[in-house]
Amino acid sequence: MPESDSADRAAITTLIANEDAAWNKGDAAAFSAHTLPGIVFTNIIGRFLVGRAPFEAQHAKIFSTIYKGSTLHQSIEHLVFIRSDVAIVDTITEVSGFHALPPGIQATDGKLRTRLQQVLVRNNAQWWVASFHNVPVNPEANAASPPSPRPH
Repeated sequence: MPESDSADRAAITTLIANEDAAWNKGDAAAFSAHTLPGIVFTNIIGRFLVGRAPFEAQHAKIFSTIYKGSTLHQSIEHLVFIRSDVAIVDTITEVSGFHALPPGIQATDGKLRTRLQQVLVRNNAQWWVASFHNVPVNPEANAASPPSPRPH
């Protein structure tokens, strides 16, 4: 693995960990700190927003209501560099300790699980979130379908 690739992977892993830490503090400003001004955001119920201000406002709202005091943990499932300054990172998220879930969203074993895909761009030696697309994991659908082969 090239040294720059290793450093970029470490920086992206840190960005994901910082997202978890900000969520766990209920800090929407910190959660949004590494988003681009024109971030494209689709949440787990399909709500579509563009811009850092709406992204932060939506997180401030959920951090003070249904997800107040909740805990987020992301596990990186796949990370690919499209170019040296563009990466796609796919995580499995687990949220626990929530007060409620949006209509139609199911928890399993007390945890909300989603697949989150973020498109990241490197600008001025830092990684920034350009797109944030989150979909719920449907436990019934996953149980009914065979697992997909994972690329190596």
